[in-house]
Amino acid sequence: MTFTPFHQLFALAGLLALGYGTVVGAKAYRIGRDDPIPTYRLRHGGTCEVEGVAAVHEETVSAPFTGTDCLVCRWTVEEYQQSGKHSHWKTVDSGVWLRPFVLADDTGRVLVDPDGAEFSLGEDDTIRVDGGDAPPHRVQQFIDANDRVDDEDRELDLGVVTFSTGNDRRYVEERLDPGDGAYVFSHARANRRPGSGVEGVVAGPPADGTGSWLERLVGPGFLVSDTTEAGVVGRLRWKAVVPTLLGVGLVALGLTPLLQ
Repeated sequence: MTFTPFHQLFALAGLLALGYGTVVGAKAYRIGRDDPIPTYRLRHGGTCEVEGVAAVHEETVSAPFTGTDCLVCRWTVEEYQQSGKHSHWKTVDSGVWLRPFVLADDTGRVLVDPDGAEFSLGEDDTIRVDGGDAPPHRVQQFIDANDRVDDEDRELDLGVVTFSTGNDRRYVEERLDPGDGAYVFSHARANRRPGSGVEGVVAGPPADGTGSWLERLVGPGFLVSDTTEAGVVGRLRWKAVVPTLLGVGLVALGLTPLLQ
C-alpha cells in the first residue's frame, strides 16, 4: 500500500492529538504530585497550592444569564448549526467575569486575584432557547447589550403568514459561587497590610521567565477551580484520555502502509 498524503495527514493529526493529551496529562501529574498546604504557610509568600471555601472579598459579579451573585463566571453562548449531514454546537461568544475573592481553610485566609488564571469549573446553569422563541428577560438584556450576539427571536414575513426563525441556542454558566469549595494553584506574595485578615495574596506567577520551557508549557502556572485537588486531577485526566486515544488511532491509521 502506498504511503499517500492522506496517510501523512492522519499521522500528523494523531501526533498533534497525542501531544495535547500528553501536555494535559503532565498538568494533572504536576498538580497531583504534592498535597495542598495550609493557608497560614503563605504569610511569607512563595509557590502555593491551597484548597478551602471561597468567600466574598469586597463585591461579587452578577452572572449574565441567571443573575447569580458569584466570584467567577465563565459564560458561553452556543448555537446549533446544521450543514448537510453535519450538525454541531458552535460557540458564538464567550467570556469570563470575575472578582477578587477570599479562600479560607481551618488555618487562615488568603486573598485570590483570579485575573489571568486558567479555570476548571463545573457547569452550573444552562438555559436552552429553541429557535424562534423569545429568550428569558435577563438573557434578552444580555443580547441587547452584546454586539457579538444577535437576536435569535427572528421572523420571516411572507406577507400572508409570518414564521418564527432562528437556531437553537444554549446559554451556559460555569461559576465559582460564595460558599463553594475552591482550589488554587499559583504563586503567593506575603501580605504587607497588617490587620487585613489575610495571610497572603495569590495571583499569577512572577513574569521573570523562571523555570524551564517544559515547566512553562505544562503549567498550570495559575489555576482556579470550584473543586478539590483530586477533582481537578480527575477532570484533567479525563480531558487527556480522549485526545490520547484519538491520537493513537490516527497515528496507527496513518502508518498502516508502513506496517504491511
